Amino acid sequence: MATDAFIEELWRYTREVPMGEHPWFQGILQHRWSREQIILGEVQHYLRIRTNPIFFGYMAVNAVNEKNYELMETILENFMEELGGERTHVDIMLQFLEEGGISRDTADRAEPAPGTLAAIEMIIGCCQRRSALEGVAMLAFVESQLGGAGKVSDKVYRELTGHYGFSPRAAETYRLHAEEDEGHGNRQIDAIRLLANDAETQDKVRAAVKLGLTAFTLEWDGHVQAMTGKREFWSG
Repeated sequence: MATDAFIEELWRYTREVPMGEHPWFQGILQHRWSREQIILGEVQHYLRIRTNPIFFGYMAVNAVNEKNYELMETILENFMEELGGERTHVDIMLQFLEEGGISRDTADRAEPAPGTLAAIEMIIGCCQRRSALEGVAMLAFVESQLGGAGKVSDKVYRELTGHYGFSPRAAETYRLHAEEDEGHGNRQIDAIRLLANDAETQDKVRAAVKLGLTAFTLEWDGHVQAMTGKREFWSG
């Protein structure tokens, strides 16, 4: 399949799972969740985010082992945005929990909800056992959905700091998602466009994109499960 047509196919799969319609995001945008419920959801967010170094590490190692140096540059750019600098994404997540009265120790001892646990295992498993390109593909389209002006994370940030009265420091994780995830996604999609140019590779990338859409849907399910105490999953 021609590369442009393949990328459009992947976007069609992505549009079938509109993350902005997930109950976690809709509950914030429609003001259905309380501040206390949102903090419970963000504890689950933290439990997933703290695994970022694990799966980014697997992706980097796989890229080196595969001698896929073009992809390595993309992975390292994203790695440094997530984990470099004075504050990592985990540090920024903790700012949210601190405003809600949750310490890091308490968050670390929290039990992952079923959706959170499934998402963690799926994301790490994909990055550990599949190629670096498949790991990138798993993340690319989800991040492109969430990041960017006027997209999901940007809208959530405005509601958290506006209607809910969280400080910009607490809600900074969503501001960063809005600012950085679009760039992450676009860089990763560009890498797919460059490297997924044969049928076998496209089959693997297609499967990885679908896995990513399911994994992150389960992550948001975990937020809602923690808030409600109900083992329910979004039908999509």
